[in-house]
Amino acid sequence: MSQNLSIQDGKITLPKDVVGRYRLADDTPLRMIETRNGILLIPLTDEPMSPSLRAEIEEWQALGNESFTLFPYESD
Repeated sequence: MSQNLSIQDGKITLPKDVVGRYRLADDTPLRMIETRNGILLIPLTDEPMSPSLRAEIEEWQALGNESFTLFPYESD
């Protein structure tokens, strides 16, 4: 699913339905992962992982170590 975001003064504004779906607050920390094709924003919350997100992650993990080449810009 893709959504249009806006950026102003270096801040990203997420659509209200996304904020509600992930139960994000104004101070929710996010992890940004740069990929070859864009960026991933991962909310860092104490909420349990949804079954659909777990399935999506398992699909990526099933690709094995070669999947890491899809994310050449990620760093610690």
